[in-house]
Amino acid sequence: MQFGFIREVALKQEKLVVGLDVGSTRVRAVVGEINSSYNGNGDAPGSIKILGVGTSSSRGIRKGVVTNIESTAASIREAVQEAEKLTGIQINAVHLGITGSHINCISSHGVIAVKEKEIGQKEIDSVIDSARAVAIPFDREILHVIPEGFTVNGQEGITDPRGMGGVRLETNVQIVSGDATSIQNMLRSCEKAGLEVIESVYQPLASADAILTEDEKELGVAMIDIGGGTTEVSCFREGSFCHSAVIAIGGNNFTNDVAIGLRISTREAEYIKKKYGCTLLTLTKDDDEVEIGYDEGSTSRKIPRRYLVEILQPRAEELFSLIKEEMAGKGLQRSLNAGVVLTGGGVLMEGMDVMVENILELPVRTGYPVNYGVDAGINGNPCYSTGVGLVLYGAEEFLPDLSHDNGHIFNGTMAKIKDWMSGKFK
Repeated sequence: MQFGFIREVALKQEKLVVGLDVGSTRVRAVVGEINSSYNGNGDAPGSIKILGVGTSSSRGIRKGVVTNIESTAASIREAVQEAEKLTGIQINAVHLGITGSHINCISSHGVIAVKEKEIGQKEIDSVIDSARAVAIPFDREILHVIPEGFTVNGQEGITDPRGMGGVRLETNVQIVSGDATSIQNMLRSCEKAGLEVIESVYQPLASADAILTEDEKELGVAMIDIGGGTTEVSCFREGSFCHSAVIAIGGNNFTNDVAIGLRISTREAEYIKKKYGCTLLTLTKDDDEVEIGYDEGSTSRKIPRRYLVEILQPRAEELFSLIKEEMAGKGLQRSLNAGVVLTGGGVLMEGMDVMVENILELPVRTGYPVNYGVDAGINGNPCYSTGVGLVLYGAEEFLPDLSHDNGHIFNGTMAKIKDWMSGKFK
């Protein structure tokens, strides 16, 4: 009986994936289970069910960069322990999300002469290696090399050139890299928390798999993920990842502005921002009021809500104006036919979507995970986009032969990246 139980646990562990989202405000450990066959609940092979989420307040993290390894490790440990308690599963390994203002993305071009009669995986690997061979500073670490597509004998727009004849093969790639020290400090924090990091993943790429549709990626879409310390902008067109940038403004900047402007504590400012926050004066009423002074020893008082909005609106305008400049500088705005998808905890403030639509002059929707079980409020909550995306990323390791749509594995950008690099793209 005991041996049967051990075998059952081992089999279950093989179908479990944990995504670890270490943000500047919160740490989230998301535990997902992969369904590898049809079950009595109607779930198809490749579907993901979230079993539980552990959260903790971030300590020792600033704008995605570790400033204190011991504090960061303690925050990670707390989130993981909560997830273990909720799911009854011991967590030893995770897929880790990496972000921060130290991340950058550069384009590179590779070209080779095809010596064989037809293009095969060897030629694919060679042309990607050619594109990867750019001067990267010694203090940078490459996270991903992402092909945008291929050109054979001058014919562009080819997604899979294998089996084709030609003498010249080209590709454009996006190289995502980060500060090596920052990445290693995050890995050491996980190690001190007793966790093995299976793979480090650039967070927006994981989030995209959780919330973007294939139609949006094909038509052209920008995903804006507003976190606590930074805002990440990732663009897709013709089904491929084409650009990413990190803006050093996040939800914490809004909180600090409120704390200074209203002369209250940061803790109270965060509470007021979440409960009453709005980024457009036109959405408020003249008689709207906000009660402040919750902290011990403070005098409770009411102020017009417009005072709060007058603090938040300029910061939001600054953020989205910077994003517009970034897009314009790369010539992307006209190719984003599917518009903008907002995600992350920072988008929950009233008026964010309207302001983005006004400033970027593009259609906007809020993106969040859906159809992943009835766990801890994940469905419909943009705060969990990265955590669920990391679970999807890890699940691709377990089910390489399955495809997914609307919550099922293998229609996403990360799957394609893995397939090109491992020679499994079909």
